[in-house]
Amino acid sequence: MRQLEAEVREAFTRLRQALEGHLEASLARTRAKEALEEAVARGLLSGEIAGKNAEEREARARALYAPLYQALQEAEEALLVARAEVEAARARAEEVSLLVRLAASEVA
Repeated sequence: MRQLEAEVREAFTRLRQALEGHLEASLARTRAKEALEEAVARGLLSGEIAGKNAEEREARARALYAPLYQALQEAEEALLVARAEVEAARARAEEVSLLVRLAASEVA
């Protein structure tokens, strides 16, 4: 039973850590997106980003602010990984919870 108790604690510790990682990744993505949007807005206001249509302006912004677009892409990828880690940790916690119920029903 102690082994099962240790597995429960470990599973929920991993879930808690995954949730914290997800929060951090989400905040990082928000910051990256805000930095990019702010830079593009400044570029539009200053005339640095100009073009006949939205596609041209987008292309110009991507060329000018490539590092910011890259940072946003990386933050979005990290967020996807964090979401997957939460789901895996949640699935493990559910599995361990079911094992506990099974063990308890066998004892009773």
